[in-house]
Amino acid sequence: MHGKIIQFKAEIDNFKVKNGLVTVNLTADTKDIVLDQLSEISSGPVMVNLEASQTELLPDDQESKNTDANNK
Repeated sequence: MHGKIIQFKAEIDNFKVKNGLVTVNLTADTKDIVLDQLSEISSGPVMVNLEASQTELLPDDQESKNTDANNK
């Protein structure tokens, strides 16, 4: 799929499943999204990729273990 891409920070407010369809509600700060771009892209089908951001700090010993494991 090719077309316009917008990227912004948001939180999943909630989601629900009904009759085999999933509805996902996102909450974003207006400073993190260009509303004109959102309006343009919302007029048709979209491809969705969700990426989680780590917000917890790991203890130093745990962080070094994860780094070592990722380097193998």
